Amino acid sequence: MNDQPNPGGPGGMDEEALKRFLEETFGQALPEGALDGMDLSALAQQANLPQDPAVLRAAAAQMQQMFTGGNEGVNWQLAEDVARRTAAGQEGIPGAPDPSGTPGDPGPSDEQVAQLRQAAQVARLWLDPVLAIDVPSTELEVYSRGTWLARTLPRWKPIVEPVAMYMAGAIGEAISAQLGQMGGAEGIPGMPGMPGMAGMDPAAMMERIGATMFGVQFGHAIGALARETAGTTDLGLPLGREGEPALVAANVEDLMAAHSLDPGAARIFLAAREIAHTALFDAAPWLGKALFSAIEDYARGITLDLDALDEMVRGMDLSDPQALQARKPEEMFTFTRRASQERALEELATTLALIEAWVDHVTTQALSGKLPDLEAMREVLRRRRAAGGPAEQMLSSTIGIELRPRRVREALAWWESVLATEGAEGREAKWDHPDLLPSAEVLSGRPQAPAEGAGAQEAEELADVSLPEDFDAELAKLLAGDGAEDAPRENDRGGIADPEGPASDESGAGGSGADDADESGDGDGTAR
Repeated sequence: MNDQPNPGGPGGMDEEALKRFLEETFGQALPEGALDGMDLSALAQQANLPQDPAVLRAAAAQMQQMFTGGNEGVNWQLAEDVARRTAAGQEGIPGAPDPSGTPGDPGPSDEQVAQLRQAAQVARLWLDPVLAIDVPSTELEVYSRGTWLARTLPRWKPIVEPVAMYMAGAIGEAISAQLGQMGGAEGIPGMPGMPGMAGMDPAAMMERIGATMFGVQFGHAIGALARETAGTTDLGLPLGREGEPALVAANVEDLMAAHSLDPGAARIFLAAREIAHTALFDAAPWLGKALFSAIEDYARGITLDLDALDEMVRGMDLSDPQALQARKPEEMFTFTRRASQERALEELATTLALIEAWVDHVTTQALSGKLPDLEAMREVLRRRRAAGGPAEQMLSSTIGIELRPRRVREALAWWESVLATEGAEGREAKWDHPDLLPSAEVLSGRPQAPAEGAGAQEAEELADVSLPEDFDAELAKLLAGDGAEDAPRENDRGGIADPEGPASDESGAGGSGADDADESGDGDGTAR
């Protein structure tokens, strides 16, 4: 595939390729001669269309499917094409700085593979004594950026598909509602009716367009991640093959060069983190499922801010290309979160923080006193996590994946306290079940709010309790046995005997039994 812009139009865009793209996209809906005299290069630049003819053809095919009713869901072929080009540095995230680091997508050299695998062997030897779970013996894999994409995409698809579908559905429903209020597409300012589109369901069309937009956005994000991440677990998710630790050679080299790290120490440090992550996910199979479930719970029920959409639609003027180009997608579509979604994100952030803190904790314990500049390397990762690259920011805005630095510090302090009180066995046992892990309230030190009404009821009960005026004197009498002859005694039926006579004894017991029957049975002596 030729990576250079094609000649033929202003800015190096191929006018013929663009014309074919538009004709294939709109098919019979585009009147004959409608494109004659148009500056297609300027149009393509305003729409952020790709320059490569092959990518244009793929986009045209997907758009044609959307208009003719075909496939639903994320266009993974288009997303993967965008991701591969982004991973190779041929494209960047719109609005973000140009890709940096090692150019292209070089395959790992034999020397790089040998160095990283040797570092992994050392990391295993040092991790084994401090862990109470098995350290994976699988040989470290060394990837190119393209291989990282190929290995992680099967894991990414079930994560982002529910989010894309829920989000696309929300866009379709909101657009349909807006069009209904405005009297159809003709009621949208600056959006004339398109020939051949009569009878098309605008909600279905917008749902497909939304899913495609999401796919392209995800392609940019995952491709940029392929240039940033050192391994398959940097985000705290088990994205690689099960039980297989792996590092991306070019990204490891870029990280060492960017921060002037000692190469030998940095390789062992990064290998130790990747192996520790892999050991944890192997020991706690439920963990990965819980993370993916939290992401889907976040996506379920997502809604579009109709007020923001209404303002965007009414203020849109397609006759002003510069204004449209300046408008960002996140400004046009604002999604609201329900309480259930906020809880899902809180659960996700807390679990990710516990994972990151545990890995930092055990690798620091294993490597302290053995590696130079260990604290400097830990600080590099802390700063990267705090700032977040463009790829992580895009993921955060789309599927809610984020690590909160403050929460990680709190989780690290918690793991250190567990080790001090329960040892390594007790520390690793916390991963046996999710109920054994601390909540966000426990990590932050915030007291958990009582159940609704429980606090008021307990307060009223305590208010009814009164102590004797001379509590000390009464306690002394009780201890000395004074007044024992007047103390209540138990009768032969387990009730309180009345000191005045046996008749009262039986009636008292019978009365008590009747009351108990009303509370615990149906009145006939039969327990419920």
